[in-house]
Amino acid sequence: MQAWKRYTQNELNTSNPIKNTIYIYERCIIEFKKLDKALAKLHFSEADLILDKMEKIFEELKLQLNPEAGQELYDNIFGLYEWISEQIRQMQLLKQPVNIDTIIHVITQLKEGYEGVMKHESNKDTFG
Repeated sequence: MQAWKRYTQNELNTSNPIKNTIYIYERCIIEFKKLDKALAKLHFSEADLILDKMEKIFEELKLQLNPEAGQELYDNIFGLYEWISEQIRQMQLLKQPVNIDTIIHVITQLKEGYEGVMKHESNKDTFG
């Protein structure tokens, strides 16, 4: 297991930021699905661990946004991250799933957007 963790960490450290963000989104989708099941089964300690992790991830994602890439895009994505963070705080407080399906949908849309950017960058590199 340690070798896998080292490999994953090395991949994240050496890959491009768009690819890293896509990976983070994929992991968040998995974690929110696990959270939904944990809350449904009333496994609050497991849910708390997931919520704490998700809270930290979205705070970090907010810090990584670059306003120089376009203020409107920055504002829109920051707003989505803020909304997700608020849903996380509500779940921490209420110990109930709050908009999890919508959160997963939003993250999926963000992931697809980043995949489109990565594909566009790849085509630009190929076709100059």
